[in-house]
Formats: sequence, C-alpha cells, structure tokens
Amino acid sequence: MKRILLIVLITICSQQHSFSQCETPPSGMVSWWTGDMTTLDKIDDNHAIPFNGVGYTTGMVDEALFFDGIDDIALVFDSPELDTTGDMTVMAWVRRIGYANPHQVVFCKGAGYIPNDAPAVFLMRFEFDVTEFIFEDSNGDNIILNGPAFEDSFYHHYVYVRQGNTHTLYVDGFLFNHSTFTNPPASTTGLSFTVGAQYHNPTSGPNDFDFYFHGEVDELMLYNRALTNTEVQVIYNAGADGVCKDALSVAENDLEIDFKVYPNPASNYIQFQLDAKYMQTYKNVKLSIYDIKGAFIQEKNIDFNSNIAISNLKKGVYLYTLQDESQLLKSGQLIKK
Repeated sequence: MKRILLIVLITICSQQHSFSQCETPPSGMVSWWTGDMTTLDKIDDNHAIPFNGVGYTTGMVDEALFFDGIDDIALVFDSPELDTTGDMTVMAWVRRIGYANPHQVVFCKGAGYIPNDAPAVFLMRFEFDVTEFIFEDSNGDNIILNGPAFEDSFYHHYVYVRQGNTHTLYVDGFLFNHSTFTNPPASTTGLSFTVGAQYHNPTSGPNDFDFYFHGEVDELMLYNRALTNTEVQVIYNAGADGVCKDALSVAENDLEIDFKVYPNPASNYIQFQLDAKYMQTYKNVKLSIYDIKGAFIQEKNIDFNSNIAISNLKKGVYLYTLQDESQLLKSGQLIKK
C-alpha cells in the first residue's frame, strides 16, 4: 500500500510541479545526449549512430529521441569513460508509450547473451510495467534495483546513482529505492553502449539486438561520480528548462557536405568521394569502419576520392564515421554482400 501511494504521489507531482529556469550542470559529466535533433554527444566524442529510423519529437526539454519499439536503436562505440565500474550517475527523462513488448531496454552499456553471458555495467529496462536498473557484478550475478510501475505515458525523470557499495534510484525527484551490494560491477570493455535496445543474440541469429524500447528518451546524461540528493533535485526542479546548454561545448550535427559512398552494398571495394573543396576546410580527414557491435575494424586517411578494400570482411552490416581533427563530419552504414 505504501508503494502504491508513493507511485500516485510521484505521478501527480511530476505533472503539477512548478519548474524554474535552466540550471548550471553539475561537475563530472562524461557524456550528454540531448536528443535535440541529433544523436551526438554534447560533451565528448561518444557520439551515437542511429539505425533504422530513430526519430525526433517534442521532448521534456526541447526535442527528444523517438524509438518505435520495432527495430530503432542508437549505438555508441565503446570507450573507457563509459565503462563506469566505480562511482557514477546516469539520468534521463523517459516516456514509455508502447506496452506490446513486456521486455524493453531503454539503454545499456554492455550486453546480454552474445551468445554467452556478457556483462552490463549499467542498464535501464522495463520488465512488464516495473522499472529496473541493473548491473552484472564481478561474480556474474545481476544486481537489480527496482523502480516504480507507470502506465500513464507521461515523462518521468530517472536518476540512478552508484557510490561505493550502494546504489540509489531517484524518480521524479523522490528517492524511490536504495540498496547495498557486495561485489563491484564487471568491466564491459569492448562492448558498446546502446539506446533503445540491448545487444543480445543468444542464438547467434541474424539480428544482434533485442528488447526494443517504444517511447522517448530525452537529456540522457552520464557522470563519473555520484551526484548528491540536492543536485538531483535541482535538475528535476528545472523541468522543461533543463540544464543550461550554453554553459558547455556544443557538438555539431552531421554536416551537410557532399559525400558519396558507392557501391553500397559492395563485395570488394567501397569508394568514398568527398567534394575537393572540403579538403581545404577539413584537415586530416579520416574514415573509420566498425562492426555492428561498435568494435573497430579499420581506418584510413582519405583525400577527395578514395577507396577501401572490404573483401576480407564477412557479409553483414558495418558502420563508418568520417571525421577531421576536431569533429565528426558524417556517419552511416555499409553493407558487405
């Protein structure tokens, strides 16, 4: 009865709260995926690559990422700062709008079974109607912190904080759950960060991802420290004004440059053609290829007309990024046939 009452209070307060102006972001932010018409990281280079039509819609703070619950996913390549085995905080505004799939992963750093069990250093999912935050510890056990069950299709603010051997879940500014654990999270080095689904393929089938999320994700932030109760409350109270974005560096979206990739699909070579005028603007342009899990395959410095041999690659879908010394210029998919 107490938990039911708390859920009702959270729902009422989250819709009626009087919000204020934007707030200065707390220190220690590692990455910030704002969802403002881009999947790029506002803080660092942990940019997400969208697949299968990830969309944008009006969010809690400006725009948000929209996932259709069928095959949409945004994938971030592995990087050391995302492998948060120590103190950390991850937060987001999340709105679930589809309930046909009872198992939905909002985001996950790590994996499920691929085909053997792989760790996740942090994961948010909906199991039927219940919110869960999970990590796999160094003994291979899943450590679960339960959240509330919502069926209202409203935005809710989720903040998961881990400090020492305790982890805490705040929902819409309330401290909802708190627990201790014994063993630290297992490392997820080499595993990507996914939003909208989980890397999970226990049968080694053609689809590497599962548990697709149907809803919206806004203001997804990762910190390398445990935020305080006060810091969490301040961000929640900012509401639709959110964290002040002009206080931080701004990552540009994919630039509108004349860049061609052909043939695609291909068997032996992929040709990359960049308008020669851009070579005067962008220095040391580099093309990198990754597999669908985000693992690095190869890279090459390119000029305005270059090709890369792919005959040694297995059939399947790959990712590419085109970047210069300071920014991501383009990203997309390659198909090896």
